[in-house]
Amino acid sequence: MAGRSSEYTSAQDVAASQSGNAVGGGCAECHTGNWIHVRYEYTEGDPITDAVYVVQTPNGGEPGGTVIAEGVISIGPDAEHEYVHVDLGDHAGEVEVFVFDDPTEPVPFEEPQPVEDQRNWLQRAADSVMNGAEWTWDVAQGDFNEDMSTGQIITNAVVTAVPIVDQVADARDLVANGKALIWDRRYAEIGVWVGVFACLIGLVPSLGSLAKGVIKLVWRNAGEVGKILIYINKALHRTGMRVNGYRFVKKLADDVIAQVGFVTRKFNEFLDACLQRIPRWTGDGLRETIEHVRGMATQMFPRVAQEIRERLLRGLADFASRAWRVMPGQGIVIRRATRAVIDAGPFTSFQRRMARDGFDEDALTNGARSISPQDKLRMQQIRIDAMRWKDELLNDPNFPDSLRQAAQHDPARFVNELATFGSKPSFVDFTQGGTERMYRVVGDESQIGGSFWSRSPPPSDEMAWRTRDAVSNDWNRGGGYMVADVPPPPAALVGEIGPQDLGDATKHRVPHDGQMLEGGGEQLWFPRTAYPEPAIPSSQVKEYHYTDWNAPTQASRATVRAGRIGDCDL
Repeated sequence: MAGRSSEYTSAQDVAASQSGNAVGGGCAECHTGNWIHVRYEYTEGDPITDAVYVVQTPNGGEPGGTVIAEGVISIGPDAEHEYVHVDLGDHAGEVEVFVFDDPTEPVPFEEPQPVEDQRNWLQRAADSVMNGAEWTWDVAQGDFNEDMSTGQIITNAVVTAVPIVDQVADARDLVANGKALIWDRRYAEIGVWVGVFACLIGLVPSLGSLAKGVIKLVWRNAGEVGKILIYINKALHRTGMRVNGYRFVKKLADDVIAQVGFVTRKFNEFLDACLQRIPRWTGDGLRETIEHVRGMATQMFPRVAQEIRERLLRGLADFASRAWRVMPGQGIVIRRATRAVIDAGPFTSFQRRMARDGFDEDALTNGARSISPQDKLRMQQIRIDAMRWKDELLNDPNFPDSLRQAAQHDPARFVNELATFGSKPSFVDFTQGGTERMYRVVGDESQIGGSFWSRSPPPSDEMAWRTRDAVSNDWNRGGGYMVADVPPPPAALVGEIGPQDLGDATKHRVPHDGQMLEGGGEQLWFPRTAYPEPAIPSSQVKEYHYTDWNAPTQASRATVRAGRIGDCDL
C-alpha cells in the first residue's frame, strides 16, 4: 500500500489523536477520501446483524435528508470485523446515520425484467376474466392471499422475478381482481382497486415486480417496511445488484402518483380486450358493467395512488430510528437499549411523541374490510336496538344512579353511546368492591378525559387493536395509553364493541365507502357527568405508556470515535 495520500495520513492523525493508538494495516488505500464506519449493537455489545443503515445529508436528526448511501449491517457474532465501511463519495462534510432493523432470512435475487409484450399479456388476462367457467381457487386468490408471509410476497416480487414467472404471477392477480370488478361487482372495495393498480404499475420498466410486491406489503401493514428494506438490501448485499431499498421505497411514493395515467391507460386496454370477447348479439348488461368499471377507475386510481403513497411515507417515518451526525473518517456505534421495545413507559404525563406527528388520519384504517349485506343489516339493527336498550336499562331498579342521570340528562347522546356496543351492554358498580385497573388509548391530550376504557392494555399490534376495538384513524392516532384506577367514578356500562362503518360521512371527515372495522372487543363507558371534567378524575390516572407500535425503538445512544482501518469489512 505504497504512496498513501494526504487524506489517508490526515485520517490516521485524527485517529491517533482521538484514540491514542496507532492505526495501520487492512486495506489502507480503501480508506482514502470520505468514508465512515457503522456498527449497530445491543446493550450487551452483541451486533444486530439484520439492519439497514441509511446515510444522509444532515436533516436535524430526522430521516428525510438527501440519501448518500445505504446498505445492510452484516456483522455476525463471529465476524472478524466490527464495523461496516461506508464510502461517502464526493460528500466531504457532516452526515447523519439512521437505521431500520427487522430480523429476516437472506434470500437470493435476480434482476426484475419487464413484461416484453404487454398487449398480448393484457389480452390473455382478458381471456381468463371473460371465461368465467375456468376459475380455480388458486387463480381467484392471486398474490393478495392474506395468508402469504412477507417473505413469500417479496419472493414472488423480487426473488423469482424472471420474465415468464413474472407475467404469470401478474396475470393471475389481474385476472383475480378483474373478476372481482366485472363479475362480482365489488366496486366499493378499495383493496380490489389496489390489486389492479399494483399489477399494472408492475408494467412500468423502472418499477416492475418490486413495486408490486412493496405495494402489497405496505397495503397490508405499513409496519412491514422494515422487512421490505431488509429483503431488498440483503439481496443487494449478497449479489451486488444495485437495488437500494430505502431509496426505491421513498421514490415509489412519488412514482405511484406519477403513474396514475399509465395505469389508467393499461386498464382501459384490458377492458377493451374484455369487451372484444363479448359476442355482438348478446351481453349488453356485461358491456354496461365494464363501462361502469371504466368510469369508476378514473375516480379510484388517483385515490388508490394517494393512499398507497401515504402508507409508504408513514411506514418509512414510523419505523426509522433517529439520525445521528458523523464526520468523515469517524466510526459510529449505535446502541439499542434492549432487544425489543425501549422507553415505552411508564411516564407521569402525556409525552409529545405519543401524538404521532405526521400520522395520516384520512387514510383507510389498517384492518378495515368490506361491508357485506349482513353487516349492513346488523349495523342498522344496532341503531334500532339502542333505543330499546336505553328504556330497558332505565327500567332496571339496579341501574346505578350515575348512569341513570347521564341517560336522563341527554337521552339522545346516551342512545348514541349505546349504539357503539355490538349488543346490549350490562353495567358494573365499582363501589361494591376494591379498586379495578382501567386502560385507555389516546392520540393527543384532548382525549385524556374520554369516556371509553378497557380492562386490559392494548395489544402489541396496531391493526389488531383497531380491528378489535373498531377505532378509525381519524378517531384516535393511538400513540399512547393511560392507566387509571376506579372508583371513582362509581359505575360504567360494559359490553361488546360494535362494528364501525367507515363510510359514515356524519362521523368521518374522509369517508371510505363500503369499508368497516369489525369490533368484538370489550369496552367500558363512563359518563362525563361534570363535563368538561374528565370521565375518570385526573387524580385516578396513575401513568402513561407508549403503545407498542409507537414506542421509540431507536437506539438509546450513539458514540462516535475516529475510524480505524482494521475495524471494518474491507
